[in-house]
Amino acid sequence: MKKIAIAVVALPLTCLGTGYAAGLAIIPAVPPPAAAQDNVDHDLSSDVAADGTEGHAATAHDASPVAAPDGHAKGETDTLNPYLLAEDRRVIRLGQMTVPVEKLHSVTYVVADFALKLADIETADRYARVEEATRLRDALLTAMNVAAESNVLRGVAIDSDAVSDMLLGLLKKNFEGVDEVLFVSLYKQDVARM
Repeated sequence: MKKIAIAVVALPLTCLGTGYAAGLAIIPAVPPPAAAQDNVDHDLSSDVAADGTEGHAATAHDASPVAAPDGHAKGETDTLNPYLLAEDRRVIRLGQMTVPVEKLHSVTYVVADFALKLADIETADRYARVEEATRLRDALLTAMNVAAESNVLRGVAIDSDAVSDMLLGLLKKNFEGVDEVLFVSLYKQDVARM
């Protein structure tokens, strides 16, 4: 009887300690050093100087990022950087959601971590409250379920811009001041039907 009691107490504590240690190992405890950020800023300003545009360095807050030679926007990766998103007071994070997409031979689970860019800081402060954020999450989940029934999420690759535009159109009907739907992360996992 004592062995069972010890197992009932020791097993959850062991799992808790292991999970905590794994979390510390996976998630960095501190943001990147300021020296690394200075190097990024310096690289961006040298890119801008090479383009011939003086006096304006590209930032993550620019509305129209300049396209790089590889076809991606220069500010594209900076915009979705969680540290830079935290600095922009017009952006609120709504968290992660998982939506199943039913297909003939498989079920695709789409996992999205959402953030919304709002028109101004006052609107962002209003929507950051718990009640409004919950309403926004519910509306986003409903919109993602609508998207799951359309062809936007059924393809081989997910077009994040098309999904963002569709969600934005559905959100603007009920929420004023929403300018952009951002994906901090967006991925999918196909699970075959048995």
